[in-house]
Amino acid sequence: EVITGVNNSPAKAVDQSDGGLLYPAGPPYIGTAEDMYKIAVKWSEFVPGVHHEYPHLLAEMYAYCIAAAHLELPHTLVDSMMISSSGVGGEGWKFIQNIPSEEVCPFAMDFDHSKYPLPSVIHFCQHYQVDKFFFSKRKMPHDIFTCDFPLLVEPPMDIGSGKYLSFIAPNRPATERKSISPEKEKMEAFVVCALTKAVNDASIHFKTRHCSEGGWNDKKTYNLWSGKKS
Repeated sequence: EVITGVNNSPAKAVDQSDGGLLYPAGPPYIGTAEDMYKIAVKWSEFVPGVHHEYPHLLAEMYAYCIAAAHLELPHTLVDSMMISSSGVGGEGWKFIQNIPSEEVCPFAMDFDHSKYPLPSVIHFCQHYQVDKFFFSKRKMPHDIFTCDFPLLVEPPMDIGSGKYLSFIAPNRPATERKSISPEKEKMEAFVVCALTKAVNDASIHFKTRHCSEGGWNDKKTYNLWSGKKS
């Protein structure tokens, strides 16, 4: 009642089994405009109440689930359309594992869905790392989309092949190197390669449209792992 404002919300009738099966949905969504509009209205109404009860990360996501349940709009969940944290269940990592190991990085940088099917979305909410090749949105320089800032250093094309079965966290000593499995290396390498290429492509798109001809930095010299230009 505190969250929905009514005593008989259909959300109260959802049991634990249906709650876990039909409502914990995240992007990408496929739905009618009418249904998504209804959810959006109730979602925005319910967020303050959910945050009051649970003032932590993911409160807005719980509010979405409650809004959908309140409106009796159950979801059919598809676990192959998104990847986020390497190896967790309910995500499309099986598609990454199906790519031949020696092709992981080249394919991530120049993918072809007709050759190997892929998830539609990378939800880059984690740190991704193989050896010293690294990607994290929180380490991204705020001035990367400027004319003078260099592009990101690209990883070698053979990461993910089984050659790099360890990593060192950024700016940590070699004594803290940690081992990873070949499967983990492949998953992490795919994301590092795909997102490095995506950021560089976006940066080039910006520079070619907003910087003077020949007056922008096209060198791939910024290392996210060290936070330095090489």
